Amino acid sequence: MAASTTQAPATRDEEGEGDLYSELATNILLEKRARKLAEDDALRLYNRVRQLEKEEDKAQRRIQETRKKAKEIVKLRERNELVRQEKELRMRQLQELVEQQRLENARLKEENLRNKIEQENKIYSDKVTVVQQTKEERAEYDRLLAESKLLSRKEALEQKEFIRRQQEDARKKIEQLKISRLQMAQEEYERRLKEEMDAKLQKEKEIEQLAQLELELIGRLRTKQTEQQKAFQQLEAVLSLGASGSGKQPASKLHPSAPAAPSTPPQSGEPSEEDVARAFSVYDVDGTGEVSTQDLQGLMQDLGVPLNATQLSQAVSQLDPASAGKVTFGDFLLWWKG
Repeated sequence: MAASTTQAPATRDEEGEGDLYSELATNILLEKRARKLAEDDALRLYNRVRQLEKEEDKAQRRIQETRKKAKEIVKLRERNELVRQEKELRMRQLQELVEQQRLENARLKEENLRNKIEQENKIYSDKVTVVQQTKEERAEYDRLLAESKLLSRKEALEQKEFIRRQQEDARKKIEQLKISRLQMAQEEYERRLKEEMDAKLQKEKEIEQLAQLELELIGRLRTKQTEQQKAFQQLEAVLSLGASGSGKQPASKLHPSAPAAPSTPPQSGEPSEEDVARAFSVYDVDGTGEVSTQDLQGLMQDLGVPLNATQLSQAVSQLDPASAGKVTFGDFLLWWKG
């Protein structure tokens, strides 16, 4: 029991201390809360003070800006007033200048009008003077024109007479020139006629000489032909004696160079040897004593004995056995005489 009694006061003391601590803790907590609230209030107050200070600074700046703008507006008004005054001054000066220009224009217009009237009067006076001068010049021109016509007519008559004299002189000169040309032509004709006659006589002499030479050649040719015929006859006689028993042909058939008589022998009224020589000389242009086998047909036709193709071929083979394309006068004459 005693133990329980002793423990009871101790418990009450502990409970009392606990309540004290609880109260102290509560008071401390309350004080902390109060301090916290005070700090929050102080912070809010500080922020409001700072905000008010900022607003005050803004207001001060606005006041300064307003004052500055007011000063600028005053300056602008003063400057605008100066500009307006200067503008009014320039307008007055411009109006004065315009008025002066108007007065000057009016003066110039009046002066131009006066000058125009003076010029028109001067032009009219000049026209009157020009018309008078033109009339005088026209009269002078008509007078000079009449004199010029008379002078031109006189010059034309003189020119016509001069041309007539020139034409007459030219006609006389032409007649003299014609007479001179006729005389020269007559002299030239007589000279040429004399030359032609001299040439004709010379040719006739040459022809006579050639004819004489031709006769001599024909005579010698006849002698040669006679000798050749005698030689052929002797040869034929010898050959005929040797070939009488063997049946061989005569020498005239075997000798290749012996010309045969033409197919149509000449009659008593046909060309003589002189005619044959002259006809042969026509085709013997270069005087070599030979003619081409191509000219044989024309030569025979000139002699009055035309040959057909067969006769011409036979004559060419007899006169040109070597096919040289040439026929000598001796061979042709022997062949012609047959």
